[in-house]
Amino acid sequence: MKHSKFITWLAAAALGVCAAAFSAGMTAEAATGTCSVNGINYSYDTDALTAKVTGCSASLTSITIPAAINPSTVNSQLPDAQFSVTEIDSFALWNYTGKKHYTSVSLPSTLQRVGTYAFAYTELKSITLPSSVTFVDNFAFAFCESLKTVKITGATQLNIHAFTDCPELTNVQVSANSFTNRRWEAFVNCPKLTKVNGKTVVSYQTVNGHQYPVLNPAVSTAIRSHFSRSLNVKFVNDYCTALCNYIVETETDPWMCDALKARQLHDWLVRHCEYEDCNGSERLDDSENQIASSVFLSYGLNVRGEGIGETVCAGFTKAYTMLLSAAGIESYPVEAYVGPNNTGTGHAWNLVKINNGYRETYYETDVTWDNHTDGTQYGTMYTHFFKNHAEMQALHDTQIHLQPPTLWGCANEHPLLSVYTTTKDAVQTIMANATESFLDNNHDGIYDDDFDLSGGYMNSTDWTAYYDYLQFLYGSGTREQLSAKLPEVFYYLRQRHMSFWEYLASYGPSSQTVHAGDTAHFSVNLFGDGLTYQWKYWDGGHWVAVDDPSATTNELSFTATPEMNGRYIICFLRNKDGVLFYPDFVLLTVT
Repeated sequence: MKHSKFITWLAAAALGVCAAAFSAGMTAEAATGTCSVNGINYSYDTDALTAKVTGCSASLTSITIPAAINPSTVNSQLPDAQFSVTEIDSFALWNYTGKKHYTSVSLPSTLQRVGTYAFAYTELKSITLPSSVTFVDNFAFAFCESLKTVKITGATQLNIHAFTDCPELTNVQVSANSFTNRRWEAFVNCPKLTKVNGKTVVSYQTVNGHQYPVLNPAVSTAIRSHFSRSLNVKFVNDYCTALCNYIVETETDPWMCDALKARQLHDWLVRHCEYEDCNGSERLDDSENQIASSVFLSYGLNVRGEGIGETVCAGFTKAYTMLLSAAGIESYPVEAYVGPNNTGTGHAWNLVKINNGYRETYYETDVTWDNHTDGTQYGTMYTHFFKNHAEMQALHDTQIHLQPPTLWGCANEHPLLSVYTTTKDAVQTIMANATESFLDNNHDGIYDDDFDLSGGYMNSTDWTAYYDYLQFLYGSGTREQLSAKLPEVFYYLRQRHMSFWEYLASYGPSSQTVHAGDTAHFSVNLFGDGLTYQWKYWDGGHWVAVDDPSATTNELSFTATPEMNGRYIICFLRNKDGVLFYPDFVLLTVT
């Protein structure tokens, strides 16, 4: 019996069309074999009655893969059975040698798996994966330079770089239950991809004169399932660039020094992104936590609530680098093992170069470990902001060992990460020579001295200049207590795009000229805690309280009469401690 099986196998092999292989002790019903049908090569399993594509003829200009094959149609000595085609084998139809020139493929509804590099380097113009496909392996459609459209119709999982370096890809249609493996990026280096499910992903709104990018909510599931795990996809890069520019434009102003700008951008990250909570199947090492778009896409998708994203240290570090680059501030990612003997936990933060007008200084900033507030709208804490290397080591409570440069190679993830580049050795030298820190001697996250509200750096002269103003606005307090209020002060100054002194020169009411019978309107725009207002006019000998319901608010409105012409108006303010303060009086002219 064994001899007759061997003779049958030799006969099939001699035909050069199809072959079946038997291992010792196997019966004919459990055989595997290979065959070629219509220029497509297959291997088949007579036990499972399945077949997979293993290759094709170089002469084919289009490929149609059937739902099933029958080997006996090409060799009567092979099994006469229908083998369902369920897989495209790894490298089966790839064109690495450049000898295949097919441009279209039709896949059957029986197909379940597409293997590694299965269609790589080919001249495919489009591909539709039937709903039966559950898995697309690594680099399956990589380097397909003519591929323009992709359609995924089923609950398909994409693995790492499934669609990488597809320069003409413009539109991807995905089903609601398809997804990219959470640990990898499937779409990489697709510089023309702007549409998902036929819809333009990024649009732009004008908000207070600034261009603000918006992700199309109709494709938010697709973005979350696939493109929050992607690299150098055009719509992702466009969105991140536009959002970084918007944040810089709205969080900083030209009057601010580099240090103030760096703090404002640090604060935006803390307010709008939280640390990965690992709910469900989420993991810290998921790709969406590690890549350049991590913070910005999760923010745009409201992953943790309205306008709140999530990430880990790598995401915070890259996002901060991108924001600083957009603001023209040099920064480098620092990646290290935090722990003894190079065996600790991997961690990342930033080395930031600050130009204060007369010299340049480097500081280390760890946004991840600053990712908490004091519970108020503005109260960001600064426990790991602008520290020298020795202090950062002390704050991490261990030695820091710089890793091989995995983060240093992130420049290709987004254009804003390539603005400033250097080597690990150069960064180590800079860190060793960076010895300055902003002081927080009691380690409460509030600086002992803060930045000058005119855009420079705090010193004793600055405190003398506006200490009284801050004490009035927020009530009596120590220097540190007033420093804790400065994030709120910066918020108001940023809304008005003014330095502190410019603001003080403009917050009071201005003289008005109105027609008799029209409304006269005066306002005081002063921020602070618990301020009260009393509007008065001068009657020639006294200041008299205005008899109007609005006279105890910050805005006074009343109907002007002829006898009010030439009247002086003033607003008396008191802070929460009852201390009196008032701006200059102004003139009402009634015509």
